[in-house]
Amino acid sequence: MSRQSFKPRLSKSEEVPERHCSQSVYRVTPKRPEFTTKLTGRTMNAAFTLLVFSLVALTTAAPMVQTSLKGLFTQSAALSRKMLQDVRTLIGKYKQVKIGNPSFKDYSLKLRSLPSSQVDYEHWLDTQDVERLQRNWKDLQVFWIHVDTKRIHELTQTQGSTLVDSIQAISLDIGDLVSQLNRQLSALNSTSPEPLDLTLPNNILNPNYDWYSKLQGYIIFRDLETYLNKVVRDFTLLKAKY
Repeated sequence: MSRQSFKPRLSKSEEVPERHCSQSVYRVTPKRPEFTTKLTGRTMNAAFTLLVFSLVALTTAAPMVQTSLKGLFTQSAALSRKMLQDVRTLIGKYKQVKIGNPSFKDYSLKLRSLPSSQVDYEHWLDTQDVERLQRNWKDLQVFWIHVDTKRIHELTQTQGSTLVDSIQAISLDIGDLVSQLNRQLSALNSTSPEPLDLTLPNNILNPNYDWYSKLQGYIIFRDLETYLNKVVRDFTLLKAKY
């Protein structure tokens, strides 16, 4: 499956407060991997260039199958519900393994490179079907590249980890859902949006601090969970309309 890359710096409001780094508050004792790998900036850039090309190929060449719109939306509703449950399970595992506190929550931490999960209910109801699908198509690709970036980073830290396997499974599911959205837009006779020109913030590609990287992963999966709640509602609504 495929993934991508990102490049704006995080604002001051997104910087991790010093209080999070206090070992007396959160005691983290990471397991030392048997093998460790360091990705250079050149290696990371090459990996994400390949990922971008793969993502473009997938989202612009999704095959059309003679399936009713209701069938397509039913399929995506089931997949998005599965993804939502998998992400919730991953967050619990991630906070236990990486943060050292399964009850950890902090909604003040933000990443500007992630799509907003805040939706006005009246606007959500009034959104046209094509606009609804295009928004999900674009936003899920942004989440996809963030998730896969964390997968690659974790792979260099803990090879053979079940955490990495869980992240990879979610990344693959996001790719499948993006492909389904492309088919649905085609079935509605809508031209697919232009491929996104995405770059990851350098702080995510090459985090300077291990604790900062762990918090980034928490924010990505937390916001993905919130966004998937909206996606599930979208497909439930669309399935009922067709």
